[in-house]
Amino acid sequence: MKEPMRLFTRNGWYHVETQRGRSRSLKTKNPKEAREVFKEIKKEWLKGRLFSLERVRRCNLSEFGKLYSESRTGISEWTVKKDELSLKLLQDVVGNIQIRALTNSKIEEFKRVCIARKAKPITINGYLRHIKAALSYALDEGYIEKKPKIKMLPVNKTLLRVLMPDQINAILGNADEDFRRLLKFYLWTGARRREALKLNWQNVSLDKGYCIFRNTKGRQDRKVPLTQEIIEALSPIQKDIGPVFPQNHPDTISHMFNEIAKACNITARLHDLRHSACTYMLKSGIPIQVVKEILGHAQISTTLIYTHVLDDIKQTEMRKLRFE
Repeated sequence: MKEPMRLFTRNGWYHVETQRGRSRSLKTKNPKEAREVFKEIKKEWLKGRLFSLERVRRCNLSEFGKLYSESRTGISEWTVKKDELSLKLLQDVVGNIQIRALTNSKIEEFKRVCIARKAKPITINGYLRHIKAALSYALDEGYIEKKPKIKMLPVNKTLLRVLMPDQINAILGNADEDFRRLLKFYLWTGARRREALKLNWQNVSLDKGYCIFRNTKGRQDRKVPLTQEIIEALSPIQKDIGPVFPQNHPDTISHMFNEIAKACNITARLHDLRHSACTYMLKSGIPIQVVKEILGHAQISTTLIYTHVLDDIKQTEMRKLRFE
């Protein structure tokens, strides 16, 4: 094994070249002392090389998928399911190869197959993000020495959709009592889909007017004020413990909303309630920093997007101006 280091002197002081063009001083002019230090440095270097080789474990994709899932303690069950699905789809395309045999070209092959199967770019990017996270774990745990590069597909960014008051009233009016209560909660808190579904009565204080979303996006807890509208909606069903809302699958909730919106001849999706909540908070004069904290945005730049949406709404509304 060729040693990538050498002992040399510069102005009488001993130095070690650790790699080509890089060196450090041993801070001694004594040749015997310098040789002894250099000997120890070479031993440590050899140990490091052997340790690096030992860390590369043999593991195929299916074995790795199981190990990775077991490591995801404290992570949402839905996130873990998406992890498993993404790795399974990858395995279906490239085969049950050793994880260290996963290359850039195989990742690109996976993307091409997903596109050929008519998967949307935003969906494919979701798979890629979960695969990327899994490969970071593989690198940290020594299953691979180098992580393949993963480039996301370009996605056309669409304007955020904000529901008008008449559309909101139409949707609420066509929902049954339980579902209307949930939709109101989304509108008046700006909660994400799973944040509301995971909310337990233990984390709700109607008398003090707040609730706490536990382990939200970014693994943060978030305290959110409850308006009088939400307090009145939740009071009739208040309990001491247990989930606040019926425990339907998140996709079922989205499907129920889509059916109501379609029946009302409105183009919208459930997440548009969060967009609407943020926009109307800003329109009502709530400071943008407060809105950021209520919605749980990691960056103020995310909240700022809604100020542009608000400008678009103002421009659209001004077209109704008539002097007649």
